[in-house]
Amino acid sequence: MENETNDSTSSVEVVENKKATVEIDAATAITIDLETVDEDGYVSIWNAASSTMGGDLLKTRALSGRILGFLCKHQCDFVVASSTDAAYLDERFERENALLYNWNHDSENVDVVSQHAFVPVEGLKVFLKKRKFNPSSTYSPRRADRVKWFTDDWCVG
Repeated sequence: MENETNDSTSSVEVVENKKATVEIDAATAITIDLETVDEDGYVSIWNAASSTMGGDLLKTRALSGRILGFLCKHQCDFVVASSTDAAYLDERFERENALLYNWNHDSENVDVVSQHAFVPVEGLKVFLKKRKFNPSSTYSPRRADRVKWFTDDWCVG
């Protein structure tokens, strides 16, 4: 569908029912703001993504979702949640299973999960590099793998 203006040389194409994409350069290096690292050397996935993306909400959400998907696909076993956070996420998943199933850049589920998922800074950097994480790629683990990863591989404490 085209919207015409008085200037016959310009037009705006409107595409309906198409989701916007968030582009992240493949060369983007994960950077961590040291002020977001706790005394034990852990950072939330959200804060790692936010530092990397300069606080841009959509890019932070997109990168957080990609990191979550990547860690899940590779069955990363060093994601930590406090017992309170784990109980909250578990209860929320029981009410709304999209919490673990929708990690797209347009879903607030990414915010919720990644803000409660903590990883050791150095461990995250090594894991992503060793397994060749590409920030411009999307990683979509199967639903069953997401649930298994959350219930079996996350550390609670």
